[in-house]
Amino acid sequence: MTDTRAAADPRPPVPDGIDEPLRPAPTVTTEADPTPIVRAVATRIRVALRSAGGRGALYRLPGPGPIVLRSSVDTQRVTLTRTAEGLHLDTPAPATPATTLDVDPFALTVSSANADALAIEAVSALVNPEPPALAAAGREFWALSASLPGMPGLVLHALDTGEVVRVGPQERPYEIHGSDLDLRRLTAGFDWLVHSVRAGRFAVDGTHRQLSVVTGASMKAVYDV
Repeated sequence: MTDTRAAADPRPPVPDGIDEPLRPAPTVTTEADPTPIVRAVATRIRVALRSAGGRGALYRLPGPGPIVLRSSVDTQRVTLTRTAEGLHLDTPAPATPATTLDVDPFALTVSSANADALAIEAVSALVNPEPPALAAAGREFWALSASLPGMPGLVLHALDTGEVVRVGPQERPYEIHGSDLDLRRLTAGFDWLVHSVRAGRFAVDGTHRQLSVVTGASMKAVYDV
């Protein structure tokens, strides 16, 4: 069974004039009840496949057999299998994968003891894409999380560029201050809020309840739940 709820990205890529010959936009499907690492990888690949670079990485994947991403710290695994429509992600590892790579389950950085350069390059491009622009990522984050009970409006302040993005009600918003890239990664579903705050990447201004709700929103963005 596949998770048809999350099968197709509702935000198809925009033609950029230098793309490969027109093909149907690739989609990502997952098993019926994906594990956290499968969900996190799927979130990033969906972002990657909106761009020409990400779609190019998909077509460069070695194969035709599945590729297994094996957690470097625990027993989690993700199997990437190319399909006619794009990629299918699930947990079971095939008996004879085309390639097995190690992946950090938190940062999703990819490595290989066998120095499989092509596989590392292609998979890394898919699981670590450039996040969307801050305004667009902020709007998508709000659309995904607005229905959460107690979700406050947000002020996203990029300290390095000076850009300020406001989404949702602004009577008593929750403010997150950090670099443009870190804010984009957060709102695109690449990072958890609490981990980023603990790492010193963000300064926040709001109540503890707001922190709790926005942390839940960031987990919702990462895991597409």
